[in-house]
Amino acid sequence: MKQVKQICAGSFLVAVICTVFITSCKKDKPGNSGNTPPGKQTVSVFLNDDPDPNYASVLVNISYVEVKVDTGTTTHDDAYYDDDHEGESGDSAQAGGNGDKFGKWDTLSVTPGVYDLVKLRNGADTLIAKGIADMGKISKLRITLGTGNKISVDSTASVDLPICNKNMYVYAKVRSNTIDDLSGNEFAIHLDFDLKKSIKNEGGQFCLDPFVKAYAESATGKITGSVQPAEAHATIMAFNESDTALTLPGADGKFEFRGLTPADYSVSIKAMAPFADTVINNVTVAEGAEAKLPDIVLHQ
Repeated sequence: MKQVKQICAGSFLVAVICTVFITSCKKDKPGNSGNTPPGKQTVSVFLNDDPDPNYASVLVNISYVEVKVDTGTTTHDDAYYDDDHEGESGDSAQAGGNGDKFGKWDTLSVTPGVYDLVKLRNGADTLIAKGIADMGKISKLRITLGTGNKISVDSTASVDLPICNKNMYVYAKVRSNTIDDLSGNEFAIHLDFDLKKSIKNEGGQFCLDPFVKAYAESATGKITGSVQPAEAHATIMAFNESDTALTLPGADGKFEFRGLTPADYSVSIKAMAPFADTVINNVTVAEGAEAKLPDIVLHQ
């Protein structure tokens, strides 16, 4: 088992955070570089956030990113991997020769660092890992978290954010419709880190129980728009009977929902008094498409 590397506190931590912020602002997307060796595949992993308005920052230390690849010659559908439970002997005892059933873990190239998840919203994502893996079906993704995670409810101070169950592994199931095929044996996986489901608060004591979902941009859709004025401090939710997503507008009022399952949604805008709330119904999200809303102006 790999040893989790600790990011030290103090000035070094600040430097790492600043480096990650600069990287996160770039929107570089992987393409077909033509450099993938025969029998291999290039995998890029992007991270974005489904935010929670209660937190000013959530700093998470990412140490490793791995993908689990079924390298067997038999083609399996997604249901085949449902019994491959995380943390059981099948995930750690790869030397046992059961590579076709359980697959093997390949570590991707990642620069360990601290990511402020609150900043990864409204179309801003960051490339957290990219590397060469054996050719085969990717069934899971695993992130190893480091120590020193922090959370703040305002901009003045932060407190420790320990892992709730002390398990530093974060898993996401990867299905056929949650990975983008970029051609040339290059693939991209997008991860949505849902803060509202991931942060537990018991009497002011916080802990992190990560909830991460993989999605493919080609199989999901977007809702974009803009809301004014900034003084309304709007919180925006897209929802239907089976799905709910939350976002906060940027300083310019623009907002974006990503990774939405194709369907009809309602978009609810909750505002602070004296501004009135509003709802937009029957917003159709199509596969691989953007549903752009008209500009929204909230009135008192």
